[in-house]
Amino acid sequence: MTEPSVPTDGSLTGAEALVAQFKARGVTHIYGVPGGDCSIDIIAAAEAAGIRFVLARGENAAAMMAAAAWQVSGQLGVVLTTRGPGLANGVNGVACAMLDRCGIVVISDGYENEQAFVSHQRFDQQRMLEPVIKGSLRVDAVAALAAVGPLLDLALGRPAGPAGPVYLEVTGQGMRPRVPAAALPVLPAPRVPLPAPPVDALAAARERMAAARRPVLIAGLQTRDPGAADALRALAEQWQCPVFTTYMGKGALPSRHALSVGHFMAGGAEDETMKAADLIVCVGLDPIELLPKRWTYPAPVIDLSTQAFARQHVVPVQALRGDLAAGARELAHGLTPSGWTAAEVQALKAHMRSRARVDDGGALTPTRLAEAACAALPANARITVDAGAHMLPVLALHEAERPFDVLISRGLATMAYALPSAIGAALADPARPVVAFTGDGGLMMCAGELATAAQTGARVTVVVFNDSAIAMIGVKQTQRGFARQGMDYSASDFAQVARGFGCAALRVEDPAALDAALREAYAMPGPCVVDVVVDPKTYHAQLRSLRG
Repeated sequence: MTEPSVPTDGSLTGAEALVAQFKARGVTHIYGVPGGDCSIDIIAAAEAAGIRFVLARGENAAAMMAAAAWQVSGQLGVVLTTRGPGLANGVNGVACAMLDRCGIVVISDGYENEQAFVSHQRFDQQRMLEPVIKGSLRVDAVAALAAVGPLLDLALGRPAGPAGPVYLEVTGQGMRPRVPAAALPVLPAPRVPLPAPPVDALAAARERMAAARRPVLIAGLQTRDPGAADALRALAEQWQCPVFTTYMGKGALPSRHALSVGHFMAGGAEDETMKAADLIVCVGLDPIELLPKRWTYPAPVIDLSTQAFARQHVVPVQALRGDLAAGARELAHGLTPSGWTAAEVQALKAHMRSRARVDDGGALTPTRLAEAACAALPANARITVDAGAHMLPVLALHEAERPFDVLISRGLATMAYALPSAIGAALADPARPVVAFTGDGGLMMCAGELATAAQTGARVTVVVFNDSAIAMIGVKQTQRGFARQGMDYSASDFAQVARGFGCAALRVEDPAALDAALREAYAMPGPCVVDVVVDPKTYHAQLRSLRG
């Protein structure tokens, strides 16, 4: 095979110029399933620049890996697909990134301009993605490369605005010709700091807060941003009131903090507290985090957020828009403690925890598995959580210490999320092991990614709640009085499946063997699956207890 010649004129191919933009934005991995066109050029350029290409088993999973990498590193996530079926297969992952505010770029091939006659694998790819991306660019000539940098900055939320996916359609005419390196600046746009919320709005909010005796704070996903978590903590400690976090806001205030009482789901567990509150202050709450149900709490709401949203569950009496950390610090200034006592807050925390603990004697229930798995976690472990009934006990019992200790899809709430996200997080931040909590239904949708975990050597432990059912939907089916139909899987042995893909694996059917199996799995240097056969009957009571 003939090696490509190394140019001496300081020029770059279009693919190399594209990769230089990635390098400038801290990209370490590209995730995807390549095609035979421009993917080859981009992979070669990336490997030469020290950016590793990770061959995923599906494009949907690749997009989730890239989104997870963005969350744990703050650097751009990159997804590479082929045209047609490749890109179409990744749309769910792109939608997940859009709704969960993750900065990724999706790259796929387009047909050359002179190939207008082609119908094979052809549809309007940009139009298909339009509802789930922030912007797009077609590179059908090297001149178009000048607009790549601003597109990538848009994905990262620069100079301002939330992060989200963008789409880059590439052609051979844009990726293979050479361009002078100096002609394409690669310096990323700086993030422009948001101003603090208006002074008069802050003053009006502080007046209401000073008069409140039973206030409640709700912390959302924006509190994960740099500085926001510290400001949230200072506000809570100044006001001495209970703090509920959304699933994505988990860790902004450490779970073990005396004022951190549990999750806000607009459900039954926190209903009594919210309805008795005389003021609710939302800090960084994003509407994508909330369940599709009406806001039923009578207390006035102050909403501190970086931006306004098109759809809101509640109209606040005071909307504070701007820098979250600055706004929270201003609200805390001069604020006196609320009427909550430390004993009352601790009692509320105990109440929230007790609502999550639904067990049934000695059976191997989801609660027992979640409690054992969370208690045995390595000190620096991060977790990812799939959609499904198992997320209720896991998230209620897991103790998060910092933002992004937990990765979960809330905007899309998609299944098949935990495993690929765990791989992306483990590769982007190899200093921290990752434990993926998944149901059997979610794992079956992405089981091939166990091979990706094995091939990359990712430090991932997959804990499977194996109940041979779509448990969450089965519970809802029963609650609505329907006969149980279409909710049960045939039995699966995921330990055998995992071994076939090259992972270590353990299967647990006896409650007495659970703790030892978890300790063994967590000690593994590479991917391991713990396939736990659970009794799902407590899900009914748990769902009623937590969500009402």
